[in-house]
Amino acid sequence: MCTRSRHRCATSRTWAAVLLCITLSAAGCSVSTRVTTTARSSNEQRLLVRSLERSFARLDLARLNGKRINLDVYGLTGDRDFARELLAANLGEKGVRVAHPAETADINVKIFINALAVDQDDSLIGIPAFTAPLIGSPVPEVALFKAVRNRGHAELQLFVFDEISGNFVERSPRAVGRAKYDEYTVAVWINFTVNDLDEPRRSEER
Repeated sequence: MCTRSRHRCATSRTWAAVLLCITLSAAGCSVSTRVTTTARSSNEQRLLVRSLERSFARLDLARLNGKRINLDVYGLTGDRDFARELLAANLGEKGVRVAHPAETADINVKIFINALAVDQDDSLIGIPAFTAPLIGSPVPEVALFKAVRNRGHAELQLFVFDEISGNFVERSPRAVGRAKYDEYTVAVWINFTVNDLDEPRRSEER
């Protein structure tokens, strides 16, 4: 009986030592400090811009070719002003001129930004970070496999109105653009990313 009890105690101490080694190794390799001076990280900003560019590339602009337009852009987030200038610049690149306040336009165009955001989800196989009971010490995450998926998503819709009468002329189908930036961790120490931020505007995640 005493021999079996001592064997159990020795086994428990062995497993405790293994867990402690894994935790200390993870602490030395996975703890990092992220410093930013902006409201969004550079990756999040690029995800928003790429998805917006890609949704614009899918808009049907046939009726606007060679026209001078009044442009109004509407959105539900604070990115609306930036989006308007980016869309105006892209329209100019396509040969569509955005009229100044003192100029007479051929048609009125309203672009609605139905969505412009970054969605994130993650999955973890391993031990999540936690606070050790009694001593209150934080224990870092131990990731055998971890995936953090970041998806930029933009949806645009364009409405055209007659400049003189104000009557509705037509609207485009909704145009959707996406971008991705995914972060992976394997066996605690191996880290890599997969993204399409530098691919051409026409690229679209399937």
